[in-house]
Amino acid sequence: MSILGQELITDRTVFRRLFAAAVETCRSGIVFVVRIVRIRRDRARLDELPDYLLHDIGVGRSEIRWITRYGRREHGEA
Repeated sequence: MSILGQELITDRTVFRRLFAAAVETCRSGIVFVVRIVRIRRDRARLDELPDYLLHDIGVGRSEIRWITRYGRREHGEA
């Protein structure tokens, strides 16, 4: 194979790597935005609930931000 052919193969590999990195970066950004939207939606829904319903599901009003951001702790976890 000629030197020119080797350079084209090398460039193609670099291009594919760059393209894959760009796609992964876009995907990560979309996942991040979707997570933020979900967190805000869940907070709004929980904020609308009366205190007695929050108590029924085992959530205090002061815990809404924590639960929507990090999830619930299971029994027995510190």
